[in-house]
Amino acid sequence: MLEVLHDFFARLEPHVAAPARSLAALYPAPALRVSELFFTYFILSLCFCGVIFVASRSCTSAFVGKSYAALLPSDRRTWHTNMVTFWPAFAVTAFALPAVRTFDGSLTSFSSQASAYTIKACGMSIGYMTWDLGVMLMNWSDQCLAYGGEGPMYLFIVHHILSMILWPYALTRGLCAYHINWFLISECTNFNMSLRWYMVKLNMTKSKVYLLNGLSWIPLFLGVRVLVIPSLFKSYWYSDWSVFTPEQVWIARVTLPIPSLLNVYWARQIVQGAVQFLVTGEDPEKKAAPVAATKAVKKTVNNKSKKAK
Repeated sequence: MLEVLHDFFARLEPHVAAPARSLAALYPAPALRVSELFFTYFILSLCFCGVIFVASRSCTSAFVGKSYAALLPSDRRTWHTNMVTFWPAFAVTAFALPAVRTFDGSLTSFSSQASAYTIKACGMSIGYMTWDLGVMLMNWSDQCLAYGGEGPMYLFIVHHILSMILWPYALTRGLCAYHINWFLISECTNFNMSLRWYMVKLNMTKSKVYLLNGLSWIPLFLGVRVLVIPSLFKSYWYSDWSVFTPEQVWIARVTLPIPSLLNVYWARQIVQGAVQFLVTGEDPEKKAAPVAATKAVKKTVNNKSKKAK
């Protein structure tokens, strides 16, 4: 199955080769071929994000019908942007999984050549993050309602910006491939998270599908995002730091633990939500949504009143 997907994307590479070469020529990296491959899959990912978004806006009303029409306007807008979040769960994982399996570098050195799988997965992931960052900034109120307020949103923004800057920089210089492989494969958990949002909005929290999705999400999230943390920190503490320049040392010391720390934070939120659901039978997101929506309406009314004055 993975080979079929790899062949499919390989056939698309020539269609974006020219803009990828142009971007690679502008990107300050010593490995031009690596940069070209990265930007090829970066562009492909952006294109697919756009196609999925347009397809959702064009077809959702016809396929979902009254259930979609009954949603709040903010939820209808978020419906289409959330549809794109399924993309990295499949596209990034298709390359990150073999990247993890075939990694042959030393766990005591930060220096290792990134495989083509890693470069392609990174391009796919950063393409999606670029799209998602734009969505968050342009639809701030809707995204805050969908993801629990401004706090989580700021965390997403920090995560996206650091990843967009540091992952391509490291891989084009043959650095930190082991860590980045695991950061990339964690995208697979997007599927359960996104599916959960749709089932909450469609009042399916009492269904067996909702329960199965939640039960499968927790071990998957813990498996690819949390259980690997001891191995990542072991590599962090015992690897040879001399491969870095003095500036790179401090950047790596500060930023490499951030994804793991965020994963611990998100895992805690997920487990707490799961326990609350099992105890009360109510999804905490579903209970919080009307409150958040009410606050948003009041804020809008207050802003209009101030403008009128």
